[in-house]
Amino acid sequence: MDILSFINSKDIREYLQLINYQCDSMQAAWLVYHSANKTMDEKHAAYRWIIENMPDCPMPKRRFAINRDSLHAFLQEHMNFCETHRIKIEKDPCLENLSDYEEDLYCLAFESRWFCFPTPFKKGDLVYRYYENPHKHRCCGGVFVLEGITNTEEDIKRCAHGDESDMNAYGWYQDPDGTVYNEVMHNYMDLVKFEGELYGQERLLIAISNFVQGKISFELLLQSQRTLMMRDYGETWMPNWYTDEGMELAGLTNMPKMTKKQKRANRIRRKKESRYYG
Repeated sequence: MDILSFINSKDIREYLQLINYQCDSMQAAWLVYHSANKTMDEKHAAYRWIIENMPDCPMPKRRFAINRDSLHAFLQEHMNFCETHRIKIEKDPCLENLSDYEEDLYCLAFESRWFCFPTPFKKGDLVYRYYENPHKHRCCGGVFVLEGITNTEEDIKRCAHGDESDMNAYGWYQDPDGTVYNEVMHNYMDLVKFEGELYGQERLLIAISNFVQGKISFELLLQSQRTLMMRDYGETWMPNWYTDEGMELAGLTNMPKMTKKQKRANRIRRKKESRYYG
């Protein structure tokens, strides 16, 4: 069985298949658990394959997970629980009113562990979560410029007792108004490369990408931000706290599009002004 086929990110899945990455038993079970596109029956078939074909191992206690002596025994118990609650889970996977032991059995035994997987991404890549609209910017959402991923040798030591919320990627995001900020997201196994077009102030992410890779200067980055903001505001931003009469008196309603002749006249005027101001 190809356990890597359970990875949600197409880019990470194809990369790990290319390098013939070999999961250990716990990694394999974790990938199966997190698969968003596989049915319960497909996941259980994979768990049974792990039990029959991969080594057993203990599951040490974590902050939110109890100690278990056998991964194989846990997977069988997990499957039994899911089969018992299949109807509820298929309606809504977020089961409520579980005991601490049931919650561990259902999800926390998986989610309380940290793993290190190699990825194909590099600093400066434009990436986003595979299930999101890349153009829908929100807190730590949408396409962003990748600075790094917590899967280095140093992270392995630092996160030895971490959970999947520590499987982070960090970089430069945008708010809907174009404001740029640096933040982290989890989990990095959900990332895919952005291959589409960026629009308006989103295009600042192109400049940030090239800046963090050392391809353009800080001065050009600032110029890019200024130019894109001015262009975006000029085309789409309008004050909304004035009356219709005030907007009309200010010349901000029913604005005609400039003709080619008018655009040419503006260019000539700006050129003359630049010569005048030297």
